[in-house]
Amino acid sequence: MAALDNDVAAEVSPVQPKEDVRICLFTIGTDTYAIPVDLLIEIIIPQKIFPVPTTPSHVLGVINLRGTIVPIVDIRPILSLPHETAPGQIAILKSGTMMLGIVVDNVTAVQGLPETSIQSLPAESASRHGGNRSGFVQGIIQQEHGVVALLNIERIIEEIKLT
Repeated sequence: MAALDNDVAAEVSPVQPKEDVRICLFTIGTDTYAIPVDLLIEIIIPQKIFPVPTTPSHVLGVINLRGTIVPIVDIRPILSLPHETAPGQIAILKSGTMMLGIVVDNVTAVQGLPETSIQSLPAESASRHGGNRSGFVQGIIQQEHGVVALLNIERIIEEIKLT
């Protein structure tokens, strides 16, 4: 009978999970943007937005989302995009303690991708766009159908002055 205390213990190394980032892709005008899914609460269809006096023009108002008052903003002016008349969908986001909705034309997909596929913005893009749009983009993602801008939601919240 073999001695049990002489058994060889196999060294097991933990399997490293592939570092995937889950993003939600959506369109605003002809451009495609992305946000991390961990900031996304839900996508809703447009509903009655109640205007709030003395708010900036990009703050469309507030909605009552199952008892929670949520400000709804149009980020088109921040991204230097032309104004549209009616939102297609509203993406409800939560960053820290701030919950807000941003209007988008169409949510197209939710997908995972390796973190290494997110590229930083080239330095010259800030000067080409006058520093406007690039300050709200934290990276770019090359997709089969073109380039997607990964939005910096924290920076957008700072700019719209809801905090």
